[in-house]
Amino acid sequence: MGFYTGKTAIVTGAGSGIGRAISLALADAGSKVMVTDIVEERVNEVVDELKGKGAETKGYVVDQSKREEVEKFAEDFFAEWGHIDILCSNAGVGGGGRFEEIPLEDWDWMLGVNLWGAIYMLYYFVPKMIEREQGSIMLTSSDAGLYTIPCMSTYNTSKYAVMGLGETLRQELDIYNIKVSVLCPGFINTRIVADGKVYLFKDDGESAKREVVEFYANKGVDPSIVAKHALRGLEKDKGIILAPPSHSLPQYILHRLSPTLYNGIFRFGYKKGLVEKIFGIQQ
Repeated sequence: MGFYTGKTAIVTGAGSGIGRAISLALADAGSKVMVTDIVEERVNEVVDELKGKGAETKGYVVDQSKREEVEKFAEDFFAEWGHIDILCSNAGVGGGGRFEEIPLEDWDWMLGVNLWGAIYMLYYFVPKMIEREQGSIMLTSSDAGLYTIPCMSTYNTSKYAVMGLGETLRQELDIYNIKVSVLCPGFINTRIVADGKVYLFKDDGESAKREVVEFYANKGVDPSIVAKHALRGLEKDKGIILAPPSHSLPQYILHRLSPTLYNGIFRFGYKKGLVEKIFGIQQ
């Protein structure tokens, strides 16, 4: 019997991208998989895929940034399924741009989904895991939770916070035999940019969102690769799961060894239009 066989799992933000891939991988590994997303059509599509794999599953439409919706989801989940073995708090949104051009409302949106969404899930589900003194939690952060990147202040802030949350709970929850891992994907071919808010512009003032979306589509790896690393890392109780390592490890090492050098490189690069060059934005 494998690590995931027969276990009851939740994956939030499972309607597409990494969440969908993790859900399908869990089903392949023998888990019961409950999924959430804010878009009902995507929930239904993933549930159909999971049923096609023979998995026991159910979908829930949940806005993870709304405390009352997460609370209701938790009530419904425990009434029907009784307990949780694996919690994958994955729901997230993306976006970026120069700090001075990002509306304050975008900070509410970004932190609401990426940070508060994770906090709400933990608040309503961890006590039940503590009662059973077992379980595994995986919080999806990002390589942007390991080191800073220019023009990503909202996203960096939210993902750094998730990283801090995960590492703290890894220390605290170990006494209850609950394992906590933080997943840090790199450039992945998902809808996160297409569905997100981008405040980068070309010389003529036109939005450069199309160029950023194309970059992720062309340079990003398939979400199934992230799911493979995620399940392996969760089973091995890795604190930080780089997915894939090749995307994050060099910058992560440099940032850890010499924050001064790292920041100096990116300060210089930002002045020279590094962000625009990376995404192929005409200047």
